[in-house]
Order: sequence, then structure tokens, then C-alpha cells
Amino acid sequence: MKHEDYKEMLAANALSALDASDARELASHLEVCGNCRLELHEWQETVACMAFNVEPSEPSLAVRERILEAARAEAARSSIVQPNIASVSPHVLPFEHLRRNVWTSLGSFGAIAAAIAMVSMLAGLVILWQQNRANRNEVTRLATQMRDTNQQLANERAMVALLITPGSRMKELSGTNAAPGAHAMLAYDKTGHAMLMTKNLPAPPPGKAYQLWFIKDDRKMPGKVFTPDARGNGVMEDQIPSSAMESAVYAITLEPAGGVQIPTGAIYLVSAS
Repeated sequence: MKHEDYKEMLAANALSALDASDARELASHLEVCGNCRLELHEWQETVACMAFNVEPSEPSLAVRERILEAARAEAARSSIVQPNIASVSPHVLPFEHLRRNVWTSLGSFGAIAAAIAMVSMLAGLVILWQQNRANRNEVTRLATQMRDTNQQLANERAMVALLITPGSRMKELSGTNAAPGAHAMLAYDKTGHAMLMTKNLPAPPPGKAYQLWFIKDDRKMPGKVFTPDARGNGVMEDQIPSSAMESAVYAITLEPAGGVQIPTGAIYLVSAS
């Protein structure tokens, strides 16, 4: 993940809006990045002070009139319960029942409402950012899938072009007990130019790769090494030794990544003799 990606996550982290995996990644980054720690602290201060920095909003005239009507109604009810209040001017209200100044309360409510609106807006921005990030990830995935598909089509076209060359041949390699679901095709022309395509090979351990072998009269001649993709598919071009052009056996073993001159690993694929 790039440094800019971590910076984009700081506002969401200040609002506790990150999912668990992103929060863990950001926490690891913050351990080594002082600039991001400073910026996150500024975001946290902004969110903490937001409710106190919003100017109170005065209610509209309609709201004021409704409150006064409610107050007058309360005064009428109080005059029934306490007859001596009837002698008081109709414009005087029994404030003993009011514990807070109405307009002060409304001002507080307005500040809180504005703060909530601001937090909601920031949360909306965080959601949009997360959706945008998800969209970017999906675009990347589709681009990778398209690239792999195009490469596979190019390999298949190259194999077909090799097979239709006059004098070309093809050998099928079957999986052994080490890889019962694997198989491969080896096509080569009369010059010995060969193309190998494998399917369903297990992922090799770290430091290991698969190596092609040309076996003729118990002589094992090394070919190139290759590593399959995540789906176990591999493609490789090689040159078959002239002595192995006729009646040779082709095999694939698991060897050190740099290749060896004499096979040491298990056989994963082998052709019929």
C-alpha cells in the first residue's frame, strides 16, 4: 500500500470508520511514520472540537410562536390549579415551572444539530472514499484478469501456430502420484523449438521451481525451469537437444529455483515412453 493510501485513511480513522483490516494496516504504518501520526492527531482534535465550534442557530418565527402558544397554554392550566394566578397580567407566565431558558436550550440544540450534520457529512465522505477505493480495487482486479486472459490467448495462438508448422509434433505429459490432477502438452517443430504448456501444477515451495527434462537411453538432459501461476498453469519455450528429438521421454521435476544438471526432486509430469 502506498503512503498516500495511508494518508487518505487518517480522517476515517479519526471517526472510527475504518474496518478492522484497514485499521490494523494503518496502525502498523503509524508506528514508523511520524508525519501520519501528527496528521492523525490533528484530525482527532478537529473531530473532538467540532461540536463546540459551531455557531448556534436561532429558531424561525414559526417555531418561536409554537413555543409561546405552548407557554400560554401552560399558564392557563396553572391558573386553574392555582386561582390566585388569575390576577396576574396575561402577559406574565409562571416561570417557576421552567427550569431552563427556552432560547438558550434551543441554541444548544442548534449547535448539537449542526455538529451532528457536520459529522454526518464527514461520515458520508468516508463512505464515498471507501466505495471509491473498492471500485479501484475492482478495476485493478478486472485489469489483471484481462491481462491474464490476453496472455493465455496469446500462448494458445503460439501453440497452434507451432502445431500447424510442417513436421511439428506433440507429446502429452500426465501427472504422477505427486500431482495426479496435473497435465501438460509439449509441442515442437523439426528444428527442436519447443513450447510447453502445463495445467494444475501445485504451487512450488519457496526457493523451488519446476524443471523440464529430456530423457534418451537413460541419459537425462536438463531443460529450462519455470514457475506456474496461482492457478497452476505454466508456459515455457525451450530447445530440444537433437539427440532427444526421436523416441525421447519428457519429464518435469521439482528442483531448486536455479535449476540443476542432474534431477534430484520428485517427478510431477512424465510422457509415455
